[in-house]
Amino acid sequence: MSGISSLPWHGEPTAALVVVGVTPRQGADVVLTAAWFAARLGASLVCLWTDESHLTIGRGEDGTVMTTPLDPDQVDDEGRPNAVEELHDRMKNILSDSQTAWRLRYAAGSPAKALHEVAEELDATAIAIGTRDKGFSHWAAEKTDGSVAVWLARNQHRPVILIPTANAQR
Repeated sequence: MSGISSLPWHGEPTAALVVVGVTPRQGADVVLTAAWFAARLGASLVCLWTDESHLTIGRGEDGTVMTTPLDPDQVDDEGRPNAVEELHDRMKNILSDSQTAWRLRYAAGSPAKALHEVAEELDATAIAIGTRDKGFSHWAAEKTDGSVAVWLARNQHRPVILIPTANAQR
């Protein structure tokens, strides 16, 4: 079991929020477009990374997310907090010229369910996600796990903003 603490806001957050799904290897285009949408809506941006290799088992009073590996044979990776910090630094770099207030949040489990739950918790205006990348592994993962966009469209009431990734535009 390990815990990931909440990360601070960059800028002064507004009452309106847009939640955007992010991943460590994702291109900057999705985050920048989501920040642009948030600015147009007068909203702040919550960048949510959902670690699919872990499950949430609880939350601390300070917002720390307590997780355990999905694979019971897997030893919990003590480097995960470093991965969150690396993603946080990457978001700082990507959003350095943005006037939109933002923060990075960590979740574990299903990305679609995590996006939905965080959007509910924060009463978000909208949820933004990138389209899946091209390639067999991404196609196979979608066929196995299902489409995040379809799950969100069917299971929650907020608008879902689909942002084409650079790979999807080629």
